Amino acid sequence: MKIKDIFEALRADGLTNSQMEFSRIWLGRSPRYYSHLIAVGREPGLATLCGISWRLKRMRLEAYPTLLEFQQQLANEIERRAITDIRLHRS
Repeated sequence: MKIKDIFEALRADGLTNSQMEFSRIWLGRSPRYYSHLIAVGREPGLATLCGISWRLKRMRLEAYPTLLEFQQQLANEIERRAITDIRLHRS
């Protein structure tokens, strides 16, 4: 799962209109954050993933099966990264 896929799904469902809106509303970051991620070829950090996951959880996703799947994938990614972060900090 890539952040680009989430953006495209939200845009296709009419839940965001632009990269700037996606950055501010869905990622909780500055308007150019998503564009920066694309430019440097990176994925968002753990805190940003937690934010988008929280926003998706507040929605009724039954009408948006793709977003429901992304929300589940986000939960798995957050858990994986949190475990990795804990292991790195214990060393």
